[in-house]
Amino acid sequence: MALRAQAEAFSSEVGTGSRQENASAQLYSRGRAALVGLGLVLAGCAGPGRGLLVPVAAEPGIGHARTILAVTTRSPASDEPPGYLFSGERGDATRFASLTLSLPPERAAGSAPTDADHPDPARHIVLTASRGLERAEFTALARGPVRRRALVFTHGYNTQFDAAAIRFAQIVDDTGFEGLPILFSWPSRGGISDYGYDKDSANYSRDAMENLLATLARQPGISGIDIFAHSMGNWLTMETLRQLAIARDQKTLSRLGTIVLAAPDVDMDVFRTQIARLGPLAAHMVVYASKDDYALQLSRRLFGGKIRAGENTDLAQFRALGLAAHDLSTVEGGIGRNHGKAFGDGATIAQIGATLSAGQSARPAGQLLAGGLQTLGQSMSAIGEALLPLPAQGEMR
Repeated sequence: MALRAQAEAFSSEVGTGSRQENASAQLYSRGRAALVGLGLVLAGCAGPGRGLLVPVAAEPGIGHARTILAVTTRSPASDEPPGYLFSGERGDATRFASLTLSLPPERAAGSAPTDADHPDPARHIVLTASRGLERAEFTALARGPVRRRALVFTHGYNTQFDAAAIRFAQIVDDTGFEGLPILFSWPSRGGISDYGYDKDSANYSRDAMENLLATLARQPGISGIDIFAHSMGNWLTMETLRQLAIARDQKTLSRLGTIVLAAPDVDMDVFRTQIARLGPLAAHMVVYASKDDYALQLSRRLFGGKIRAGENTDLAQFRALGLAAHDLSTVEGGIGRNHGKAFGDGATIAQIGATLSAGQSARPAGQLLAGGLQTLGQSMSAIGEALLPLPAQGEMR
């Protein structure tokens, strides 16, 4: 009963819209383990409703556009309901797409207003154009006419494709990132009770993410690669980097820049073994943790009581591993019961962009294995959790 009470309290604070209500009702019928899983919900849940990527005609003078490339191991979505583009099921091949989204004028930094049923470019982030790409087309776009950095973003558990795309567009806009933004979206079903499926889907996607990073590293138009991972996306990222280290792929490793690990849902003991395999690459990493991250507390209970890296605020442990780390425990909680800290703070999001820009000029490509790495500067302010899924509609704050 205590678990159920905790789950109900969590759901009442996080849930907005019919997606949460439907998922919560479904969850209670699946027993105690699923109730624990409810605590891991990251603010946006799956459901049968319309998605957020139904194309809206761009209106001159309203909002501004951001184009992102998407690489996904998901299967294509069916026609009904519309607005998702890709499903939560595992695809038989890696797929590529280009998405152009319009962000409304005077949108507050850190906010991501959406409305699945009545998208309005004057008030909401909306999709204005999308098209599928062949692998060769994606590679040509990555190669580009001018040299630029790539930013690869991978989301966490309980995140449908539409939510990930909207969120990344907002991140790109608020950080002022001017390079090549790439969403790597793995097959999360976007359901509260699908934690196990999502974790296996992250593992399923390791080779595809490795291939993406290796492809980018070999394009003359890419000057470096930054990575931004959230929650379970940190597990995928760490496992992918571990594969690259084991394969001794110096070409790819040497092109990696700043690696942001926000609220990592990774067992701390396992995290240490991953870092040990990565060697000097650890100096490119910065962890953001909070001791009151409710989602990670419940994840810990689900996995034998072992602390997750994203809730470990003994920063000396990270620094002993060669990483920079920040404690966000004093930062306002925001959405997601402290799993979404500082995401709605405009100054913090701007600092992410400043940090990425500083990293671009500080580390020439090729230095990683040739001459070692300098530890990341400590000027990066706490970014907290930046990559939560979106509710069905409404303001993100």
